[in-house]
Amino acid sequence: LKAAGGFTQLAYVRGARLIRRMTEEEKLQRDNSLKQEQIRLYEESMKKEVTSSFEEMDTLLSMKLNLDDTYPVALNLEAALKNPGSLEDIVLREGDVLTIPQYSNTVKISGEVVHPISMNYVKGKSLSYYISHAGGYGNKARKGNVYAVYANGGVEKIRKRSSKAIQPGCEIVVPTKPEKAGMTTSEIMAITSGSASLASVIV
Repeated sequence: LKAAGGFTQLAYVRGARLIRRMTEEEKLQRDNSLKQEQIRLYEESMKKEVTSSFEEMDTLLSMKLNLDDTYPVALNLEAALKNPGSLEDIVLREGDVLTIPQYSNTVKISGEVVHPISMNYVKGKSLSYYISHAGGYGNKARKGNVYAVYANGGVEKIRKRSSKAIQPGCEIVVPTKPEKAGMTTSEIMAITSGSASLASVIV
């Protein structure tokens, strides 16, 4: 940072973000994780006869082909500046890119809300304040799993009445409830067969 001449007046130090390039070992770990997930989904689909699992596998494969060889590293630059040489003062690697964004006084609300928007940050306001300005929760919202994505790449779950987790430049994400899986063909046949047997016993 000293070599870059320090910060400008518009710098948002809290939002500093570090992008790091993967090593060959990290790439191998990522590929192995994807392969294991593909195998797991394939085995599930064979047992349950659910075609959606095959679609999920295709999605995973597509993701693998489009994956970048970089990843974000969450950091606390404010703490690093106060304590040079501490654990917060991350040692850089070749190819690292440190970005200091311009201060943004907005908060983005996305996901399962009626009207996703970006609005001004108001200090001290809780989650319900921002959700109400986005039209409220959607029908499929997982209200207990709302989280914030910060400018520095960090992620934190937001409690209903908490305001500390909401910061300028962050994004409030309301996830969607998972869809309930329908009964498989074998399960329907088992229930039908069981019902028929019970009817025979009654007769």
